[in-house]
Amino acid sequence: MRKLRILIGYELQQYFFSPFFYAICGLFLFLLGAIFFVSLIVYADFRQDEPLPMQLFKAMGLPLLIIVPVLTTRAIASEKVDRYFDSLLLLPVSNISIILAKFLVIHSIYAGLWAMVAFFPEIAQQVVPSLGEFRDFTDFWVRLGGWSFVNLVGGMAIAFGLLASVRAKTPATAMAMSVVGIFLFLVSGELFKHILGVFPDRFEIFSSFYNNWNIFFQVEDFCRGIFDTRVIIAYISATAALLCMAAVTLREN
Repeated sequence: MRKLRILIGYELQQYFFSPFFYAICGLFLFLLGAIFFVSLIVYADFRQDEPLPMQLFKAMGLPLLIIVPVLTTRAIASEKVDRYFDSLLLLPVSNISIILAKFLVIHSIYAGLWAMVAFFPEIAQQVVPSLGEFRDFTDFWVRLGGWSFVNLVGGMAIAFGLLASVRAKTPATAMAMSVVGIFLFLVSGELFKHILGVFPDRFEIFSSFYNNWNIFFQVEDFCRGIFDTRVIIAYISATAALLCMAAVTLREN
């Protein structure tokens, strides 16, 4: 545990003293701020039934596709180019400690940024008090549920990005693998829905599976306070499996 704490401390130091970290944070908040602003206009004009925070959390795909691959690529693949990673492997620390330290730091940054985003509605209401008339505009439980879900999905995406970064020979390859993998995961639900629509009789047995596992249905459930233990276990298990795969293959490339 002591070695893990040292690795985590060093990783945090590398981020907080790097302009790259602040550029990534600024990009994340800018993207979500722009999405929030557009959602706020639509929400105010059409008085939608869905709480505004839920719509904000449904936009998780964009930061997942842009921010997570950049962070995970920098964590390992870019360090291979700088030769820092070779020096790290010479230290008397286990593979799982290296991977876990990088995962925990990246996930903490990701969770912290989403926590800031969760307060966007509250900030907007302070600026424009009349927004408080809208239903569930600043509902704490909606934001807590959405924040919990994006962190579950984000954890799995980060673990996959680290695995891609371990296996890739170059940062460009790691970035491409991460983006493609996360994109396929995000659209898999809609692709499955399309298959169900084309062949309704043949795949009718899978309709309940789609309703339970589609990512956009899941975020709605979490925002409404429905914490499906199957979903939680599935994401945590997938994250753990990807991290173990990354640790096992860490010294092979």
